[in-house]
Amino acid sequence: MIAYLAGAGFLRPHSSIGADLSLLTMIAAFVLLTVGVVLARSKRYGAHRWVQTVAVVLNAVPVVAWMIRSFWLHFRPGLSSGFSNSVQALATVHAVAGLIGVALGMFVMIRANQLEARGENLSRYKTSMRIAYFVYLIATALGVWVYITLYG
Repeated sequence: MIAYLAGAGFLRPHSSIGADLSLLTMIAAFVLLTVGVVLARSKRYGAHRWVQTVAVVLNAVPVVAWMIRSFWLHFRPGLSSGFSNSVQALATVHAVAGLIGVALGMFVMIRANQLEARGENLSRYKTSMRIAYFVYLIATALGVWVYITLYG
């Protein structure tokens, strides 16, 4: 699987399949998260919960399957000597924002689904949901920036 993901990409000449699929998956997850926000504002909470759950899980797949490994192999070794270039700094900020977003998103998703199953009120989690969405926005924008910087 890893060998396949490391193969030549289809979006840019020097990208990999893993990078291309990660980019497209992250953009799809962000679109779903935004649709979920619209659903919540229109008080369609059941649909909001399902869309957000799918988006958070979809977002976690490339993080686990590709991004952590890529960061560990390509950017982490240079961190011991500080940020030697702007791409390394950008990738590190993206990694930190992304991990915070994934962790917070998973927490909110799991907690919200547990509370919903028990019929409890979720209003006290609105702030956490908004913060998670904002962090996802930042991490996605940084991820697109990293992709463009690396692959043109």
